[in-house]
Amino acid sequence: MILVLGGGVTGLAAGTALQAAGAEFLVLEKEAEPGGWCRSFSSGGYAFDLSGHFLHLSDPAAKSFILDVPGVPWQKVERDARVWLREVLTPYPFQVHLKGHDPAFVRRCLADFASERIRDAISGEGTPGNLAEWLIRRFGKAMCEAFFYPYNRKMWRAPLSKLGHEWTGWSVPVPRFEDLLEGASGGIHKGMGYNAEFYYPRRGGIGSLARALGRGIGSRLRTGVEIERIDLRRKVAYASGGESFPFRSAVSTVPLPRMAAFSGGIPSRARRAANSLSWVKVLAINIGVRNPGMAPGHWVYVPERSYPFFRVGFLSNVSRSAAPPGRVSMFVEKSFPSSARVNVTLEVEAALRGLRKMGVLSEGSRIEELHPVMLDPAYVRFDGARKGAVSLLAREFGRHGVFPAGRYGAWDYYGMEKSMADGIRAAREAVRAARMR
Repeated sequence: MILVLGGGVTGLAAGTALQAAGAEFLVLEKEAEPGGWCRSFSSGGYAFDLSGHFLHLSDPAAKSFILDVPGVPWQKVERDARVWLREVLTPYPFQVHLKGHDPAFVRRCLADFASERIRDAISGEGTPGNLAEWLIRRFGKAMCEAFFYPYNRKMWRAPLSKLGHEWTGWSVPVPRFEDLLEGASGGIHKGMGYNAEFYYPRRGGIGSLARALGRGIGSRLRTGVEIERIDLRRKVAYASGGESFPFRSAVSTVPLPRMAAFSGGIPSRARRAANSLSWVKVLAINIGVRNPGMAPGHWVYVPERSYPFFRVGFLSNVSRSAAPPGRVSMFVEKSFPSSARVNVTLEVEAALRGLRKMGVLSEGSRIEELHPVMLDPAYVRFDGARKGAVSLLAREFGRHGVFPAGRYGAWDYYGMEKSMADGIRAAREAVRAARMR
């Protein structure tokens, strides 16, 4: 028996791969339905995802696997993302759409960016030691002070000098100087960035994917089963309801610190490594609004401290089925350190004030649905402890035939595509390990 711990998209992809391999397996999910943070729900005629999840595909094999899942009505969407800064709404990426800002500010952005390129030409690019250095070497002082530093502080809730930059290679587009000049003159760079186009279901929300994958593996998906302890030496997983599940190998999508905490059989150094891992949680506030103010594009990045949230998204601009006519299904995201105590009521009130200040809510707006959800964990912090700790834990679990996978299992900054591909990779390792034991 191969166990898959967690029925999010990573675990469901692993289960699908195990089924194709003819393996005996179970996918165990603690919630009443599969999908993890990629679940969707409906209320009052609105559709919501737990938070904004849009499928960006770049790998041909992953694209074929995902788009061929039966029963998901995919549509291909050209990204329409914006940046709200200094009461100016510009297209994303910010760095190549400076038109509309104060001319003096635009000149500083261009001059500082050019200065960094000149320094690279003279001294070489070098290796930045942390995220703050990486950002300023790539974009210059003016853009960092206005956008990149405040936005990343709001998102990561940590000093940028204490964070690594290894996650930026695929997610933060670095332009050429001529791109900046063109954008400062009003040119639009629609294709820049990893998510220039994405896929999203026409109806049913992003949760349609998890539901379809769950149907595909049928009775081998068990929901409402929460694993609370694992004996790695005896190879038995114990559920909170009293059930036990012997296994020969396993795929774990459980957040790595939690997995280490309830696993018996790993050494103390591995537990210490797990305790060093850091993350942020995100309060996602899903809102159904009649008569909204401005509702621009698919999502908007909001860097300034005067707004409590770092992103606002408009799901019904992606899928019209997400809201009745004249209404908008939207979400607001704010991050917190993992240890923070959060008064959700106060945070919702602050978010609504921020939306009014921004103009998303107007005098005539009426909130018809309000659903706050805490995603914990949400984003893995790339600090000095992460790389060594993750490597050690992967080795220790691997020794026992347990293979961590996905954003939280592998403790990485994965999107949906990479998470699912990682689940398939881990499933193949689990099959090999089961045959050897």
